[in-house]
Amino acid sequence: MNLDVRAPVRSGRLVIGDARATLDLVIALDRISTGNFFTEQAARAMLAGYRVHDLVYSGSGPWAESAFGVSGQAQAGTMDVTIHLSVTPPSSSTTIELTGSASFGAVHIPFPGIGAVDDFMVDVDALLEVRPA
Repeated sequence: MNLDVRAPVRSGRLVIGDARATLDLVIALDRISTGNFFTEQAARAMLAGYRVHDLVYSGSGPWAESAFGVSGQAQAGTMDVTIHLSVTPPSSSTTIELTGSASFGAVHIPFPGIGAVDDFMVDVDALLEVRPA
């Protein structure tokens, strides 16, 4: 089952220097949306079980070909997962592109007929507006 989930960024910081990037993000999990009432309620109920409101990510990595390969930890309540991202810096626009993935392993999803998922994978594909500090 694939599900498109969106959550806004509460805050973030991207620092690029000497062929290395550092990325810090706070994602508002309490404002998650899926576009479908039932799956959205299931996702929110799953997150409520972890008692989380924000996903806090901090990572860094070197320049690799056309993007920075950033790896770091994302934490939300008792969840702690490594996320690897490809960060394409802005060229002529003020938008950065983030792509990557993470595996959460087995999770319980309070959704009729699903119950538990053995391998919960998250793929990241985002465009974020940035401005100089």
